[in-house]
Amino acid sequence: MRPRSLRRRIAVLATALVLLTGTVTGLTAARAVLFPRVDSPDHVDAIVVVAGANDDRYVYARHLAEEGVSDHILVSQPSPGGRDTYSAAIESYCAASPVTARDGRRIRVECFEPDIGTTEGETTAATRIARDRGYESLLVVTYWGHVSRVRIYFEQCFDGPVYVTDTPRPLSRSRKHALLHETGGYVKAFLKPAC
Repeated sequence: MRPRSLRRRIAVLATALVLLTGTVTGLTAARAVLFPRVDSPDHVDAIVVVAGANDDRYVYARHLAEEGVSDHILVSQPSPGGRDTYSAAIESYCAASPVTARDGRRIRVECFEPDIGTTEGETTAATRIARDRGYESLLVVTYWGHVSRVRIYFEQCFDGPVYVTDTPRPLSRSRKHALLHETGGYVKAFLKPAC
């Protein structure tokens, strides 16, 4: 066999391997974004709500707490960029603590500013607060396209069981938008751990 032919075969095999690896990685990320695994634990020490669009994640977290999943809700409250309806809604939500459930339990709502205005910053701040409060298990509430990435970050940073769920009334974001935005974030979460 001639050396030139051997080099060509090695180049073809290397290219095929890179393409196969990229395809498998892309399909895995796409599956995680489009069809995330969601959890429904019976009880956790705290429910964490990551910031995001003005959807029903805040109402759903309170509903879960009222159903007995937890007596503590931690809410990410990034610095407002202005006085919009969304910022006002979060401030009102945070000011409503404690909330009394129908069964008389008091549910504590504690809002926190993330270390930086990203999912990583929310994760590091929430896990630090959870450790300081002695929480050993968390349920994180977000929108469907963000579930897998949130799970990766919290599992990187928090030592106890982490459960992640989406909201019953999902955002109107298209699958295409979520796939493009979240797949990049999903790969980033693997390459650059939050903790």
